[in-house]
Amino acid sequence: MSKLYDLSKIKELSENDPDFIKAMVDTFIEEIPEDLEQLAMGVVEDDRAAVHEYAHKMKPTVDMFGLSCLYDVLVLEAWGKSDDQMDINEHFMRVQEELQKTVTQLREDF
Repeated sequence: MSKLYDLSKIKELSENDPDFIKAMVDTFIEEIPEDLEQLAMGVVEDDRAAVHEYAHKMKPTVDMFGLSCLYDVLVLEAWGKSDDQMDINEHFMRVQEELQKTVTQLREDF
């Protein structure tokens, strides 16, 4: 299975420092599942403030790891600040699936 993540931004930022890269990966593995749970609760409860807060919190990490669900995170973040009646479940499902798979891949690779 191909990698969902791309560490090139982190490598560039850290000048390829393996300790920094490992620390970033560990933080991702530790924080993303908790943030995802909070985001899921926000989506289920139609709590726009929570959806915005957690999408906003996850955005830099998702971007840093080069994940394709960044667009969906941005949609969720914007929805949380709007009165838009759009159904966000599909966006959330893509984010959840990609982040869960990425956590699994990173655990295996590091």
